[in-house]
Amino acid sequence: MADETIFEEKYRQLQQLQQQVEQITEYVERMQGQQKELDASIEALSELQKTNINTEILAPIANGIFLKAELKDNQKLVVNVGAEVTVEKNIPEVLRLLTEQKEKIAENISEAETFLQELYEQGKKLYQQSGEAAE
Repeated sequence: MADETIFEEKYRQLQQLQQQVEQITEYVERMQGQQKELDASIEALSELQKTNINTEILAPIANGIFLKAELKDNQKLVVNVGAEVTVEKNIPEVLRLLTEQKEKIAENISEAETFLQELYEQGKKLYQQSGEAAE
């Protein structure tokens, strides 16, 4: 009877580990999506620097909605720094900010992947223990 109780406890622990693994995996996927968005922003800013003044461009107004505009400055950007406060920054400054954000995200992903590996190891041990309890 005690072996059955041990087996049920190990099984419950395995289920909890599985839920944690799923949550962390989703987190990593979101972080990877943010990295891709940052890559796209970095690429767009790099191209903007090369675009001639007075070139017609499409300026985003909302998701999938653009306005035709004429580029008046290809070096300075208005950046939202939070709480509806904006500051003017040049493109190299913004590129540095975006690169720093990418690095922080990469660190978070690495830490999450390390934690996932630890969870997998815990899961292996629990699985082995539950098999022993079932015998």
